[in-house]
Amino acid sequence: MMTDVPETPTGGATEGTWAIPLLLLVPVAIIGIVTDLSTPWCVASWVMWGLAAALSVVGWMQVVHRGAKRASGWYTCVLLHCVLAWQAAHLILKW
Repeated sequence: MMTDVPETPTGGATEGTWAIPLLLLVPVAIIGIVTDLSTPWCVASWVMWGLAAALSVVGWMQVVHRGAKRASGWYTCVLLHCVLAWQAAHLILKW
């Protein structure tokens, strides 16, 4: 039996693809604001930044293999990359 409802692609990148690494950057920003980035805090910040960067690479692999679902996912992607760049610059200049 045929229906007129088109199938939606599954597995494409959505807002959730970029939200997890973005949430990892929240503690990095808080650590940078609250502390003076002494060695343990700096190492913890770099580790969380690295995890966020690795998860964004995983997100891009999903985009390459399955595509993106909606435009709102791209907005979240741009936000993530801006925050990644800002945090990297902040960590490099503070270190």
